[in-house]
Amino acid sequence: MDLARRIEYLSLSIGNSKIAINAVRGGKARVTRELLGKEEEINELVTLLQECEDQLEIAQVQMEIQQQLRALGGHETLARALDRWLFTVTVLYEPFAEPLRLWDAMILILKASNHDDAQMVEEICMTILHTVLDDAQRTGFMAVASRVSRLGARLYPSAAAFPLPLIAGILVELAQERLDEYVRGYVGDTLVHANVPHWAVFEALNTLYVRNAAGAQKALAEFLVREIAALTMAWMDYGASTDFGSKSPDEDSMPVMAVDEALSQYIINATLNNNVELKNEIQRVQELIRRIF
Repeated sequence: MDLARRIEYLSLSIGNSKIAINAVRGGKARVTRELLGKEEEINELVTLLQECEDQLEIAQVQMEIQQQLRALGGHETLARALDRWLFTVTVLYEPFAEPLRLWDAMILILKASNHDDAQMVEEICMTILHTVLDDAQRTGFMAVASRVSRLGARLYPSAAAFPLPLIAGILVELAQERLDEYVRGYVGDTLVHANVPHWAVFEALNTLYVRNAAGAQKALAEFLVREIAALTMAWMDYGASTDFGSKSPDEDSMPVMAVDEALSQYIINATLNNNVELKNEIQRVQELIRRIF
């Protein structure tokens, strides 16, 4: 049985497990003594479902590695070895992904294993994004934004593989390296297009600001404030035709009080630093929020 067939069977097992669970439960109406008597059977099916879902995630990573090996060329023996059985994430990482520097596969393995290693994630993400940014065949920051979007679609909200403050910090660093290409709001827009909700992007950028505001890097703190201001305006534009109060945070609402408090702090710091232009910009954003809410 090759890897593609294993993935097909795992997908069928997941579907059948869900059908079986629903059949045993007999629909939502039968929450009675009869259902309680079948609790053990339901638990076994739920366990089976979880095992199949875990195996499918790892099998899909295995397929990703196999495809990358064949795209590289010269690794057909290793690629065929991946058809023999389903490997563990450790086996996929050590003899396959890490030695051959299969960066996408490496970060997918971190997600599948929920392995928390910020230094490793930073190295992998910096390598992926610098490779895109330095490729003369690509379109600079637009290519980076597209790459982050694809990564976010596959990895978010995994804190192990897509830690937002770290990813946001990498984007900020790249933007400061290429200020001639940078457009205000780039970091926030890139993360939002990676399926990250506005509120989560705000929290990540504000976390970076808090870390840097007390230090000597005033230029970095100002950069982050302008990014947050642009993000806030983009969020208000995004929700201008909707009822802001009707959305939950997971649906892309924003913690309005927290944003207002943060903006107040930015205004105070800008005043202390005698940065009148920045203070006036943030005051305009804050006044707009207060008019809406």
